[in-house]
Amino acid sequence: MTELSTRPKTILSMHSQVAGARVGNSVAAFAMERLGVRVWQLPTTILGRRPDHGAPGGGALPAETLSSLFEGLAADGRLGEIDAVLTGYLGDSEQVAVILDAVERIKAANPKAVFVCDPVLGDDGKMYVSESIADAVLNGLARHADWLAPNVFELGLIAGKAIESLEHARDAARRIGKPVLASSIRTATGVGNLYAAPGGDWFCETTRLPRAPKGTGDLLTALFVARRVRAEAPAVALEAATGAVYDVIVRSLAAESDDLLLPGAQDVLAEPVTWPRAVQMELA
Repeated sequence: MTELSTRPKTILSMHSQVAGARVGNSVAAFAMERLGVRVWQLPTTILGRRPDHGAPGGGALPAETLSSLFEGLAADGRLGEIDAVLTGYLGDSEQVAVILDAVERIKAANPKAVFVCDPVLGDDGKMYVSESIADAVLNGLARHADWLAPNVFELGLIAGKAIESLEHARDAARRIGKPVLASSIRTATGVGNLYAAPGGDWFCETTRLPRAPKGTGDLLTALFVARRVRAEAPAVALEAATGAVYDVIVRSLAAESDDLLLPGAQDVLAEPVTWPRAVQMELA
């Protein structure tokens, strides 16, 4: 049996690291590893708490430091083991050049590796990042990514116009011309996630809950990407990820937790209780 067939699927996750909260890599890495995927983490920022709670402490890693961390990883000669690169929250626009160089070198070592960009720019009409970071993500990372994973607000930023319906989201996603996982799309009856790709479009919806802790977008993207790396079909990965996020939110709210209830709800990451069906949308 060859090394390729026996090694675990591996994802390099370049995301925020927050000591006192379940967001960024504290969510993504845990969720992907719970699905049996090996995760190598490179932090873009290191914070003590969520910025919405006040001064978070810590800060963004300088581009030189991020590059040095990657060089240390590369020095072990294992870039060819990476099946996907997942990027999330950035702390500095200069990190983009480091990330794109890392992706290029990983793809040279493993041409089948995919680059997934979760923009993490904002939500509900509010930006999380500076204008320079937003520009670097939209015109740097997003342009070079193989897959995109924006929420509906970020999809509007990519499209250059607000997304006001599922059809608007689908039209915007298809115009991008690459696979897109668009989350938090409100409908008359609930909220759902759209996967739009050249091979077809699927929409998966759950009941709308009164609120959700921070980090649900990080969780959805991580679960979907891990399942796709494990070679699950897009519709199945969409259903499982959507259902698992819903179950985690329900348990978090029941426990009156300000954060996602991980690892307390880890069992539903692999085996969701809720399994909404993905509906394939008719050809436009």
